[in-house]
Amino acid sequence: MVKCSIPHAVILQFFIEVCGFSRLIDFAEEKIPSDDNLFKDYLAEIRKRIGYYKCGEIQTDLKGIVCGYFKTTESLLKPKGVTMDYLGEVREERYLLQIKDLKWKENDWEEFLKEIGLL
Repeated sequence: MVKCSIPHAVILQFFIEVCGFSRLIDFAEEKIPSDDNLFKDYLAEIRKRIGYYKCGEIQTDLKGIVCGYFKTTESLLKPKGVTMDYLGEVREERYLLQIKDLKWKENDWEEFLKEIGLL
């Protein structure tokens, strides 16, 4: 698995363009109590702001910083419900490790490219 860092505003824009944000608003609207007009109005304003984007029409150039890679192993798989320092409770099963444990040196990348068949 390759770990990449992307600026927050860019990834939010990307979600808007691939329809994910509209679906998130749909979900939020379903969960809002019927008497919460303030929140409903807030979501309506957000929907208006993103209304000119066409679903699936990618306009954003996504630039990220590749931080490194790691091999997925059972020891890195954190189960749902575990509490981790700084991250809190794990809400779904995920591969998690500290950034210092990523492989990133030139010979690490050469090994990675060989393993996936590009070298």
